[in-house]
Amino acid sequence: MKRTIWVIGTAMFLLVFLSGVTWAERLAVVDVDRILRESAPGKAAEAHLEQVRGILQKGMDEFRELYKGKEDTAEAQAELRQAQAALARQFAAERLAVQQVLAPHLEKVVRAWFAANAQRTKAHAVVPASALFAYSPDMNITDAIMGEMNKEKPTFPTLPSVTVQPNPQATQ
Repeated sequence: MKRTIWVIGTAMFLLVFLSGVTWAERLAVVDVDRILRESAPGKAAEAHLEQVRGILQKGMDEFRELYKGKEDTAEAQAELRQAQAALARQFAAERLAVQQVLAPHLEKVVRAWFAANAQRTKAHAVVPASALFAYSPDMNITDAIMGEMNKEKPTFPTLPSVTVQPNPQATQ
């Protein structure tokens, strides 16, 4: 998640400077990682992903049972590696789906802050803290964004079912 946000943040940072924002203009800064870690929606996302992880782990445990007593065979080891890889891909897809739910909420809150406060603060852009090496603490709007983000009620995708199927020949 951090890498995706960092890439987005870096892209936003470059767009700001390529669009003509000068050093004399002010940038409002949001600690996106903190928002995603500490806000109510961020905590709900992590709880959802923990449920997903538990479901996938249970599926893997059940899959391992199919090979109980045969774990040392080459076929079983190959099947178990494939199952583990499939579940890792499924978890990555679930994590991406959760990120895609949170991103519009965060964007909405930041845009609303900017619309309401840009003139007063003389801010010309809002950028993620991860895109900057340093910034003035008086332009850190993380707490304001956190308060508004905590009011958001994201709906996450339904919990997955395990999709790993054994090779019928390997379980015999």
